[in-house]
Amino acid sequence: MPTDEEYLEDLRDLSEELGKPPTKADMNEKGPHSVTPYYTRWDSWNAALEAAGLGTNHEVVSTEALLEELRRVADEHGEPVLVVDVEEHGNYDPATYFRRFDSWFDARKEAGLIDEDIRPGRRVDEEELIEALQDLAMDLGRLPSQSEVNERGEYSLSPYLTQWGTWDQALKTAGLETPE
Repeated sequence: MPTDEEYLEDLRDLSEELGKPPTKADMNEKGPHSVTPYYTRWDSWNAALEAAGLGTNHEVVSTEALLEELRRVADEHGEPVLVVDVEEHGNYDPATYFRRFDSWFDARKEAGLIDEDIRPGRRVDEEELIEALQDLAMDLGRLPSQSEVNERGEYSLSPYLTQWGTWDQALKTAGLETPE
């Protein structure tokens, strides 16, 4: 896992390549990392830009604009809206929703959308669950808690428990050791 300084250096390199401070979309599309580890370490994209000495490209988004965007993605791509849907088709980074609302499910509920985890008729593949759990652990830099999976994970705790019976078994299957 890269150090904080390596993440900042990658940010500076992308800025130099683009000729401007990168946006979140620039990092997600052209950078060596997603924006998630920057949010994990510096709490906001602009704080990461400032830490790298690049200035900011601040965009304040209203809560209503975020909710309208969730509704648009739902209309175009189906419900419930998943984090991956917003990453691929949305105009705002999912981390913005996590900061603004208590959880992904709360954001969907406030937008008047289905707050269930799985699209009707869609069973989450075991490999998808493992990859999502490993990605969250990598982004956090440690084992995620059950509440963090519900709040920040691509999937809620429910499909993990359905698939493996216990949280510890889900972690073990994903190759993540649980503390004794």
